[in-house]
Amino acid sequence: MEPSFLSEFSALPKNSWQQKLEEELKGRSFAEVQHEVANHLTMAPYYVAADLAGYAVYKEIQACQRQTPGWLTLPVIDFEVPNEVNQRIRNQLQQGADGIWLDCGSTPLSHLELTKTLHTVRLTDTPVFLDSPEAAPAIISELTQGSSYYLKGGVVYDPVADWMRTGQNFSTAFDGIAQGMALTKAMREFRSYKVESHIFHEAGADVVQELAYTLASFVTYLDQLTERGVSPLLAANRFVFAISVGTDYLTEIAKLRALRYLYQKVTRAYGLPDELCQAYIQGQSSRLYQSAHSSHTNIVRQTAEAMSAVMGGCDALSILPYDAAFAEPSEFSERMARNISLVLKNESYLDKVADPAAGSYYLEILTARLAGEAWAIFLEIESKGGLPKAFEQNFIQQAIEHSWNQKVAEFQNGRVMVGVNKFQEKNEEVPLSVKIRAQNVTPHWEYGLLKARTLVEVAGTYEQ
Repeated sequence: MEPSFLSEFSALPKNSWQQKLEEELKGRSFAEVQHEVANHLTMAPYYVAADLAGYAVYKEIQACQRQTPGWLTLPVIDFEVPNEVNQRIRNQLQQGADGIWLDCGSTPLSHLELTKTLHTVRLTDTPVFLDSPEAAPAIISELTQGSSYYLKGGVVYDPVADWMRTGQNFSTAFDGIAQGMALTKAMREFRSYKVESHIFHEAGADVVQELAYTLASFVTYLDQLTERGVSPLLAANRFVFAISVGTDYLTEIAKLRALRYLYQKVTRAYGLPDELCQAYIQGQSSRLYQSAHSSHTNIVRQTAEAMSAVMGGCDALSILPYDAAFAEPSEFSERMARNISLVLKNESYLDKVADPAAGSYYLEILTARLAGEAWAIFLEIESKGGLPKAFEQNFIQQAIEHSWNQKVAEFQNGRVMVGVNKFQEKNEEVPLSVKIRAQNVTPHWEYGLLKARTLVEVAGTYEQ
C-alpha cells in the first residue's frame, strides 16, 4: 500500500481549532459567530467527530432517510379557466415537469371543468395532485370513471389547516377523506390528504415550532381517520407532507431530515413496521421570503430553497414563480421556476445521491437537535389534548406570534433582505397591492385564526 501523505500531519484536538478561531476573531465574541436557529437553539460554527458522541440518535436519523435518490419536478398551477390551465399543464409536462400540483382554492370542479382541465393528461403515468376542498369521493369517482387502471398523484386537502385559517369545521371533511381512501385503497401511489406546514411557516413560526405543529397535525389525522375505520398503516402512508422551505440553507436541510425521523417515531408509536412506512414530502419554496422588490432576487432565494429541499430528501419539489407574490405568473416566470429543479438534476447531479447530508457533523447534530426540540413541543401539545385543543387554547397562536415578533426585530436590527431593506433599486415601482399589505401588517391575526404573512411587509421601505 502506498504511504499516505496525511500520516505526516497529526490530528488536532478541537480546543486547538477553538484557539485558532479566537485568534482570528481578534477580540470579537465567539457568540457573534454562533447561529440562532430557533428560540433556545443555537449552533456553533463548526463541529468535529467527537461531538457526535452526544447525539447517538444520528444513526437512527440516517436509517430513516430516503434510500432512493431523485425527486419529482412538480410545478404548482392555480386553477382558473379550464382550457387555459390545461394548456399550462401540457406546456409544463412537455418542458420537463414530472407532474402537476393543481391548486383549486375554494373552487368546486364540475365534471366538465375537470375533463377540460386534464384533457390529454394520462393520470396513470403522470402524478397530478388536486388540492381541492371539494369532497374527495366525488372527484375520485370522476377521475376513475371508465378506467380500471391505478392513478398516480392524489386528491389532497388539509381541513385542519383550513380550520385554523377560517374556523370552518373539519369533521365532515374527514368523513370524505376516509371514503376516498376506501375507494383508492389499492392505488399505492395515490394520496388522499395532505399535512401542510405552510399555515405555520407563513404565520411566522420558527423551524422547531413548524416541525412540532406539523407533526401534531399529522397525529390528528391518524386519530380522526382510524376512528372512521381506516387502518393506521393506510392512514400513515397515503398522504403528503407539504412543507415550506425557507432561505436558511443548512437549517432547512436538517428540517426535512428531522421530519422523517419524527414521522417514524409516530408510526412506531402506532405499532407500524418501519419497512412499511415512508413519509412522502413535497418541498415548496417559501412564500414568506418572496419579494415584490427587485423580484428577480427571488430566483436566487428559491435556488437556495430548492437545494435545501433536495439535499434534505424531498420526494417532490415545487418552486413557485418568482413573481407569484404580486402578479399572475407568466410563461417566463414558470419556466424559470421549473428550470431551477431541472438544473439541479441535469447539471448539478443532485439526483444521483441519496441523503447527501449524511455524515456532516454539523447537519447530523442540527438534525438531532431540531428533532429533539420539536418532539418536546409535540409532547406538550399532546398533553393539552392534541393540536385542535391546543389551538383553541391559543397555545399555538401565542407561540407563533412571539416567533414572528423576533423575525421582525431581526430585520429592524440589521438582518439583510437584498432588494428589500438593503441594496434596493432606486425609483423601483412597487405594486399597489404590496403597499396596501405593508400598511395593514398589524394586527397579524384576528379571532384566534392564523394568517399568512410575508417578511417583505415589515422589512421594506414604502412611500405613502
